[in-house]
Amino acid sequence: MEKEKLIALLRNPQKHLKKQVSTGKKRSLASTVQNSSIFVVSMGVLFLVLLSLIFIFYAQHKAENIPSYIDKKVLKGLMVDRTFNPSENKRYIQVPEGAERVIGLRLGSVLPVLSRYNYRTFGEENYKLVGAAPWALSINLASNADDPELIRQLLSQESLSQAFLARADVAPLLEDHVALARLANNEKALQKFFNEEAAQKILASEQLVKEFAGSRFMAHLLISKSAKYYRDHPEAAAQLVRSSPTLSELKKNPAVRKAVSENHYLKKIAPTLLR
Repeated sequence: MEKEKLIALLRNPQKHLKKQVSTGKKRSLASTVQNSSIFVVSMGVLFLVLLSLIFIFYAQHKAENIPSYIDKKVLKGLMVDRTFNPSENKRYIQVPEGAERVIGLRLGSVLPVLSRYNYRTFGEENYKLVGAAPWALSINLASNADDPELIRQLLSQESLSQAFLARADVAPLLEDHVALARLANNEKALQKFFNEEAAQKILASEQLVKEFAGSRFMAHLLISKSAKYYRDHPEAAAQLVRSSPTLSELKKNPAVRKAVSENHYLKKIAPTLLR
């Protein structure tokens, strides 16, 4: 058979050459089609990968910029879950004043406000700022007055307490009982303080009064030099309360009376203070 093919090739080499070229073209065409298919599939895969990356980065951006992507209309009627416990692995969103949880101050600066969606990332520096900045603590208390658990979370922070105690307008009052007495006798200053939104909201809730009075923050205030002086001299403390219309009115609040009677530092002198 091979001999016959060789003889045919020698008799008509042109015919054999045309047949070989035709076969080569077919193979080349098949190879081109195959390469084109691979290219199309590769481009399709690349497109899907790029599309996936776009979605991933978009979702990450949304997650890292919650206030920018929360619809105020959706949040407007959001209810608060009163069973919330910061120590549990739960995440909630609570934005009472809208999508923005950063409050503008009178001087144009901003301060952080603790909430259910940011309490896990609310670090020590944030708590220090809340304790140190004017109006910061009262704004945080007022903002979370409907959530005793967050009030407890806020007032349990040592960094917040230390920053507050070191403030220039607070430290002298805690060091000198005479300075504290002058404040107790300043009826205008007392009325301004107790008319603040935070004070009004706390005093209106027995649970909030209990959380505030039993907090680490309050404990720091009560073990200061000035407070210790009046704990050691309960009659002097009672006299300050009696001489102030604002403090005398405060003494009538059932939640306040109960909190004073149950407080670790005040319960021994409570009968004298509250009579």
